[in-house]
Amino acid sequence: MRVLLNKNSLISIAGGLWCVIGLFLFFRGFGLYQLAGQEQHATQVAIILSVITAVAIGLVKGKFVLSKTARKNKARIYGLEDPVHIHQIFAKPFYILIPMMMGLGVLLRSYNEYLGGYVVVAAIYCGIGMALIVSSRTYWAKEPAAPVSDNS
Repeated sequence: MRVLLNKNSLISIAGGLWCVIGLFLFFRGFGLYQLAGQEQHATQVAIILSVITAVAIGLVKGKFVLSKTARKNKARIYGLEDPVHIHQIFAKPFYILIPMMMGLGVLLRSYNEYLGGYVVVAAIYCGIGMALIVSSRTYWAKEPAAPVSDNS
């Protein structure tokens, strides 16, 4: 059974998915900060500086990098023919990128000692999570109306 959707629903689902995954990564990063303190004896100062840096980089990356990707995907969805299918939520190459990103996350956690410990890996998780949360707003933003030309 195939679920048929309209474009606005698909765009809303895409934004929700980015936001939920962003929240997941952000909270997963906080779990890694706990491990950094418990297992690697990271100082509170190091953890706080790492969180501040991750959030700042995530805000910038979300606003200027991932928002552009979200706008492209939103435009791609608007260009599809109605009705749309749930699997059209992202472009085909993105489905190859997803398991690669998940694998990279596993590698980062597994080899965290070589990267500076869980403090660094947690910052990466929190930064990417924050960027996804910020850029998810692009999916819900109203597009500005096209300027009306005055032909008088």
